[in-house]
Amino acid sequence: MYEPLKIRAYLQTGIISDQFLPLDGILYNVKVRENFGEQTITKPLESLVREESGKTRLPFERANNHTLQWYYHCSFAQWYEDMVEDHQTYSKRFDLKYSDVIDFKGKTSRFDTKSGRFKNYFIKVYYRTASYVDWFAKGDKEELERLLKFVTHLGKKTSQGWGAVLKWEVEKIENDFSIYKDEKLIRAIPIKENGFLYGIRPSYWNPKHQFICKMPE
Repeated sequence: MYEPLKIRAYLQTGIISDQFLPLDGILYNVKVRENFGEQTITKPLESLVREESGKTRLPFERANNHTLQWYYHCSFAQWYEDMVEDHQTYSKRFDLKYSDVIDFKGKTSRFDTKSGRFKNYFIKVYYRTASYVDWFAKGDKEELERLLKFVTHLGKKTSQGWGAVLKWEVEKIENDFSIYKDEKLIRAIPIKENGFLYGIRPSYWNPKHQFICKMPE
C-alpha cells in the first residue's frame, strides 16, 4: 500500500513560510475538513485540538508506530538552487469611508492615524520564491493525489495570492528518502537529549506533538 514517492508542487507565487513547510501538516488540514466538515476545530484561547481531530489518519506510513513519539514518513520541504528568500512590507490604514460606523460616545469625532487604535502600521513578511518545491514520502500514491487536488495554496496570506500552486506531481521512486536523503536528515525526528523542541506530526503547534528533536541542517 505504501511506496517511496517524490511529491512536487509547481509554484505560481512566492510562499510565506519557514524553510520546513511540512506536507503532512498541510494535508492534515484537508483531511480534518473532509472528515468533520467545515466546523471549528480550534477555538479562541484554546491550545489543544478537539479529541475527534486526533483520529484523523493520513496516507503515509508511520515511524515509531505504537509509541507516543510516532511520526509520518514524510520529509520537510526540499528547496533547490533557484529558490530566493526575500521580504515585502505592506501597510494597514484606517479607511475613512467607514468613519460613520464608529461610535465616539459623544466625544469629538477625530481620527488620529499616528497613534492609538486607528494608527497606521506596516507589516513585514518574509517569503520564498522558487519554480517548485519537493517532498519525499512513503505513502499511498492514489490517496495523496486525491487529497492534493484540494491544496491550491501553501503557507500564509493565501487570500492575498501568496503560495499559489500551479499543479502537483506525485512520482514513484526507487528509494525511501522520507527521513534521510544522501545521508542527511530532512525532517525532525525525536531524540532523548541535546536537541530542539519541535513538532513531529500534525498539528505541529500542539504541545502533545512536540518533543526534543534532531533537526535538519
